[in-house]
Amino acid sequence: MNALVHARQQAQLAFAASGANLVVGEASVCPMPPAALAALTPTDPRVVEQFGSGLTARVLHLCIDGRHYTLKQRRPEALVRNLDGQTSFLNEVQRRADFTRLKADPAWAGRFDSIVPTLYADYRLGIILSPWLPGAPLARVTPDLLAPLLETLTACEEAGLMEWDLCPGNLLDDGERIWLFDFGYMYPFDPLCQFNSNGVSDPLFHACERFETRFFFGWLLRQAQPMAAQLACYRQLKALALAHYRRKREHLASRGATAEVLAWLDGILARWQQALGSEAALAACFELEAFRSHVLDIEDDLHGQSCTATTLLRIDFVCQALQHRYPALAAGGALFYDNAGRDQASLLALYAHKRQQAQGWQVG
Repeated sequence: MNALVHARQQAQLAFAASGANLVVGEASVCPMPPAALAALTPTDPRVVEQFGSGLTARVLHLCIDGRHYTLKQRRPEALVRNLDGQTSFLNEVQRRADFTRLKADPAWAGRFDSIVPTLYADYRLGIILSPWLPGAPLARVTPDLLAPLLETLTACEEAGLMEWDLCPGNLLDDGERIWLFDFGYMYPFDPLCQFNSNGVSDPLFHACERFETRFFFGWLLRQAQPMAAQLACYRQLKALALAHYRRKREHLASRGATAEVLAWLDGILARWQQALGSEAALAACFELEAFRSHVLDIEDDLHGQSCTATTLLRIDFVCQALQHRYPALAAGGALFYDNAGRDQASLLALYAHKRQQAQGWQVG
């Protein structure tokens, strides 16, 4: 296991076992005593609706004295059995504390306006109270939405917070902006000397990749648009990402980022700049990054035994790419981790097996 990940997990487990508490905000802003909030049940008349699909918390939409709130109540036992699942509620309260501090710092003014405010959180009581945000899970991609989302994500990384789970259910579209409101899998790191919260061992992962892997390329598959339309949407994303990552690079350089971090960012910027130079280069970059994202998300779904129809679409995309474009994928560095060094036939057999697994682990 990655040493940084292990150290973070052990520190969180130690905190959970210590009896110490972490509180964000003041109880005086709560519409009722925090202990009463923790005891609310879905049948209470102040509960407008409940969202019970969360793996670590139940979410209640409250209306009290005419004001609307979102209340997260920690489950007695997380439905995710791994260590990150067990500590995700603590991790979210920790990140809520981070964002409360950052929002109050003039140096970061305005850069976290799309992060949901925290009214009150109490780790031991198992509650997080926020204003109610009307909207729906993200289901569209437009430049007007992408630009502020990328600004928020790059600001998070410049501040040393890496969001790993940018899935549709964690991106709330209120019609005007995309809100980030779930931080169970957002981890701290040092952006001046590390690529992400895994340190420098996994250069593959960063904000734009996480959005592409957890949302964008799966969304494109479900839209089933002609390739020309997909490439046009991809070009918009890459042009916006290029501008935001250039500013991120300048910001980190001005703060003394290491040569390793700056070279890593320079490589990303050069690759995207080349892709935007011609239609052929854009199509080649699309193929590599789509393949990468589908491979990563397939593994995530299989690991959690929580596959969907989109998982099957992703596997079909990977198999078709391997069947028809294996040499280009191998030459472009798209065969990484467990796929590295495998020949075409073994990869096709492997993903045929993964498809059988995904069919058996369908959850919706």
